[in-house]
Amino acid sequence: MKINPVVLIVSSAFGDGHAKTAQALQQSFMARGVEQVYIVDLFAEVHPFLNAVSRTFYLKSTAYAPGLYGMLYDMTSRMKPGQPLSRFLHSMGKRKVEEVLKRLKPDVIIHTFPYLAASELSEKVGMQVPIFTVLTDYVLHGRWIHPSTWKYFAPSDSVKEALLASGVPPQAITVSGIPIREAFQKIPDRTELLRKHGLNASRRYILLSAGAYGVLGNVQRIIRTILEQSEFDVIVLCGNNHKLRLNLERRHQWNDRVHIQGYTDQIHELMSLSSGLLTKAGAITLTEAFSQSLPVIVYRPLPGQEKGNARSLSGQKAIYTAYNEKQLADYLHQLQIKSGQEEVELSMHALSRKESSQVIVSEVLDALEAAYDRQMVSEPH
Repeated sequence: MKINPVVLIVSSAFGDGHAKTAQALQQSFMARGVEQVYIVDLFAEVHPFLNAVSRTFYLKSTAYAPGLYGMLYDMTSRMKPGQPLSRFLHSMGKRKVEEVLKRLKPDVIIHTFPYLAASELSEKVGMQVPIFTVLTDYVLHGRWIHPSTWKYFAPSDSVKEALLASGVPPQAITVSGIPIREAFQKIPDRTELLRKHGLNASRRYILLSAGAYGVLGNVQRIIRTILEQSEFDVIVLCGNNHKLRLNLERRHQWNDRVHIQGYTDQIHELMSLSSGLLTKAGAITLTEAFSQSLPVIVYRPLPGQEKGNARSLSGQKAIYTAYNEKQLADYLHQLQIKSGQEEVELSMHALSRKESSQVIVSEVLDALEAAYDRQMVSEPH
């Protein structure tokens, strides 16, 4: 195997999860001594204008027209890689993708986002670069699948079953879980963290996360339900939604049960201090919560992959999903008295694979070594 292979991880700024997964993999590669690991938002690099428009549509539609986004998601979810629409989506900017590949000269390509132009290119020009895909949702969408993919790393057995049903051979699938950052594998000192975040050891907290871009709806109503229907205090993460943060700070500036924050990279610390997480159904945040054995309530999941995540994980009894305020109040009560959570905790443990990054990196490096050995044998001496 090449002593220090060049690793290209294809990520995206659509949501925050793809980037977090890429960062977790980068950390694991570097821990194994692989220094040339590049995280590239490939779609943004080859199509900056279209990427900006698509990202704006994604954020606006999930906030103001979730039904439209859900409809488009469902329409494309069963795409086959050979269909014209699929080939078109994966071929956009292929010439610029080829330029990126020539510049970086990767020995391996790992997708954490389903823009598979590199896969499409490899099929056309016969590239020998191994291509891997790390799925970052608990539900399968057709855009993840491509015949040039060497191996799929699935988050759960249910996604593995969906891949098999889509024609992916079993030897091309590893159930690895979703990679999360190293910070979630450490057990912080609770007393020190309470002091750091200005929280009271005698109180219990619900962590309310509106997502990286603050698009969870009805945040003020959710806060009111928590305060009126439970004894929990609430820590509110507004993400990058500065308007939401300022509005909530103004409303709750005199209420010592409400703690407002913007975007934070210390969510692992706040999770470890909380009795429950109330959030949207982003797969990475849910996986992070599973690693902390933190009970999760998803409130009114958005159509599309988040609704799919919520349906799949609720079916596995790993999370609670509330569709109205009464259900939300009931689940808050369950968290408060800790009744009947044993089954949920077992399901969370089953989905939490803290060594996910290491498993993926080991398989990728082993595949590279095997490919290198085959190349050495086939070359004339």
